[in-house]
Amino acid sequence: MKYYGERTKKLYDSADECQRAEFEAKEQENREKILAERKQAEEKAKKEKEAVERKARAADVEAARKAMTEAQKAYRDKLEDFIKTYGTYHFSSTKVEDFPTLFNFFSDWF
Repeated sequence: MKYYGERTKKLYDSADECQRAEFEAKEQENREKILAERKQAEEKAKKEKEAVERKARAADVEAARKAMTEAQKAYRDKLEDFIKTYGTYHFSSTKVEDFPTLFNFFSDWF
């Protein structure tokens, strides 16, 4: 008499052999399932970590942008006040970097 393993889809000579093969196949499926779940959990944790890091760095960039615009506004206000008081303001420079603005930042990309 032959025994058919539903999980392994094979024929076996004894019931014990069939049960052992079916049990081993089930255990192998369980191990593979556990490994897949672990891998998925690791990937999810990695993505969450990256999202947290990205959010923190984006907050740093936003704070720097805000500080830059506030500094530009303070400079503009002081310059306008100086010009109202004295009529003109003269500044000489040989470097473009002496004139930082938000628009210069974007021009570096294009």
